[in-house]
Amino acid sequence: MTSTTVRRRAAAAAAITALAGLLMAGCGSEKNDGAAVPEGWQTLEAQQVSVACPKGFKELAKDRLPKSATAEADLTEDGKTIARIVAQVEFMKTSDLDLAVAGAEAQYTFGGTAKGKEDITVSGASRATRIDHEFKSSGADGSPPRDTDMTAVDIVGMDKKDKPWVVRVTAPKGRLSQDDLDEIVKSIKVTG
Repeated sequence: MTSTTVRRRAAAAAAITALAGLLMAGCGSEKNDGAAVPEGWQTLEAQQVSVACPKGFKELAKDRLPKSATAEADLTEDGKTIARIVAQVEFMKTSDLDLAVAGAEAQYTFGGTAKGKEDITVSGASRATRIDHEFKSSGADGSPPRDTDMTAVDIVGMDKKDKPWVVRVTAPKGRLSQDDLDEIVKSIKVTG
């Protein structure tokens, strides 16, 4: 009787272990790939960094990219860029995340208001920081009209070679929902 009970427990334990293994394998592949890209969104590839872009954003051709972008996708209305997602690898010369964060923040020193900064988890990065700002549009380069209230979310991290990268999302205040911003941030992946 003891041997029957022991066998049943051993069989149950083996079944549970096998089921747990299957579940972990399924979750593990999703975790390693980062968050799933929402339906209808596209992925913007910037060498070893990628980020998902909501419906309506169009990727800029490589020959149209500004020097401050490795990859960029814009949302336009009436010929004007109203929202922008930019990914830039090795955006400054440092191997220190805190210096890279300070470098990203410096772009908002004049005319911007810091709204928050926190460490976050990014797939493939050992550390990353999210920085939120508000600023007024300059109206230059086809951007929203001058003095439009804008928001910026920067995600700054280091790649596997300790080179800094940044993903920057800018849009008129309230133009992108908090859900969309969260999905964009969750979608960032570092592969190199």
